[in-house]
Amino acid sequence: MKRLFILLFFLLISFLNASIIIDAYYKDYGIINRTVFVFDTRPEYEILKHESNIQINLSGCRKDVSLQKLKILNSKVITGFNYNVSEDKVAVVVNINTSHLLVTGEAYKVEGMELQGDVFKLVLDIFISSKPQSLSELTSYASFYETTGNLELANDYNNLVIKLHNTIKAQQENRNEQSMQTITTKKSTIVKTKLKSSFQVFVSKLNITIIGFILLAIVLFVVVIFLIYKLNHKRTSVSDVDGNSLRPTDGFADSTYLREVALKLIAKNWKIEEIAKELDLPFEKVQKFIAPDLEQELEHL
Repeated sequence: MKRLFILLFFLLISFLNASIIIDAYYKDYGIINRTVFVFDTRPEYEILKHESNIQINLSGCRKDVSLQKLKILNSKVITGFNYNVSEDKVAVVVNINTSHLLVTGEAYKVEGMELQGDVFKLVLDIFISSKPQSLSELTSYASFYETTGNLELANDYNNLVIKLHNTIKAQQENRNEQSMQTITTKKSTIVKTKLKSSFQVFVSKLNITIIGFILLAIVLFVVVIFLIYKLNHKRTSVSDVDGNSLRPTDGFADSTYLREVALKLIAKNWKIEEIAKELDLPFEKVQKFIAPDLEQELEHL
């Protein structure tokens, strides 16, 4: 009886000193999940990573009765929590969403962290993709580190996001340009083919007699135009010659009269070119009438 009492006493002390897991919650950041387990005091624990789940063994720990098995439907990283309770320990199992892993062939990554305050928190950061490559994966990493306060890593991943975005944009613009060039080439080929086909159809419908008449008409038209041009050109040349031969080069009056007229016109602000045209005299002669001294000085020079 005495031994039983002592055993019960130690069991009671052990029970009173055991940690209690009182809460569990999570938040998704795309391909990253942060899961937090809350205890009243720090427990003894070990984290075991398996292919499709993470098992946390909590020695000397009890579970709050409000914590129940949890299923998660819309997470890319985890599918839920399970609690396996025995007399002196609790095993928490975090189930991993392996659908993404089956496609990529990657292995997920998990990082643990402790936060001590009024309560003890065991934090698990689970990365379903350990080597982000796509724009959405890099954005997930940038958002996660920015939210959790690691600004240096957040900036690094934001820079990678911008770089990849510019690359994708340039590739898209290049593809659009190539597509437009292809469409233009196809349209040009179609137009050429249609024109060629139409011409062939047109030629096939014509016979040699019609083509001969058309060619003859063209030749006759060219000959008529040429003859008309030659006749007009000849008339113009004859008229010029006749005009030059019949009209005296000295005009219709003697030099004295012409000089007086030229001086009167220059006094009325006529230009030398206009006076020469009016009196039908060469420009140099009118200039000599107007400024004989200037003409002499030019001769001396």
